[in-house]
Amino acid sequence: MRRYGVLPAVIMAFVLALSLTVGCGAPKKAVKEDVAKPAAKPGLSEEEMARQRAEQEARERALREQAIRDQEARERAERDRAAAEAASLKDLRIYFEFDRAELSAEARETLGKVAQMLKASPTKSLTIEGNCDERGTNEYNLALGQQRADAAARYLQNLGIDRKRIKTISYGEERPVCTEPTEACWRKNRNATFVFSGK
Repeated sequence: MRRYGVLPAVIMAFVLALSLTVGCGAPKKAVKEDVAKPAAKPGLSEEEMARQRAEQEARERALREQAIRDQEARERAERDRAAAEAASLKDLRIYFEFDRAELSAEARETLGKVAQMLKASPTKSLTIEGNCDERGTNEYNLALGQQRADAAARYLQNLGIDRKRIKTISYGEERPVCTEPTEACWRKNRNATFVFSGK
C-alpha cells in the first residue's frame, strides 16, 4: 500500500511540472516575436532615403533643364518672328499720285498694318521718309515729300499711335528708287518709306 501511494504522487508531480514547463514556455516565445515585429518596421532605411533624395534631385534637375530649354525655344521663336517681321516690313512704302499728298485706299491699308505692328511692338519707333519724282524744283519736292510723310504720320496717329514714336523727314527727289524717265518709274519714286528702329 505504501509503494502504490507514493508512485501516483510522484507521477502527478512530474505531470504538473511538465505542464508548468510547457505552459510557461510558449508565451515567452510569443512575446519575443511581438517585440521583434515593430523593430522590423523602423520606416525608411538610410539607403532607401538616399535613393529617394537622389530621385527627387534628378526630377528637380530635369525640370530646371526643361525650363531652360523652353526659355531658349521661346527666345529663338521671338528672334525668328522679329526677323520675319523685319523682312516683311523692309522697303515698305506707300505711293502717291503726281503732285499730291493724299492717302489712297491702298496706302491706308498699308498704314493699318504698320499701326498694328507698332501696337504689337511698343518699343519700336518709326521714321517716315517722304520722296518725290524728279519733276519740279528741289525746294518744291522737299516740301511735297514732307507733306507726304506728315500725312502718313497723322493717319497713324489717328489709328492710336503715339506721335512721339514717329519721325518724319523729306528727301525730295534725292533718293529715287528708279531712274528711268517714265511714268512707271516716277510713280515708284513718289512714295513714303517706313524705317523702323528699336526692338
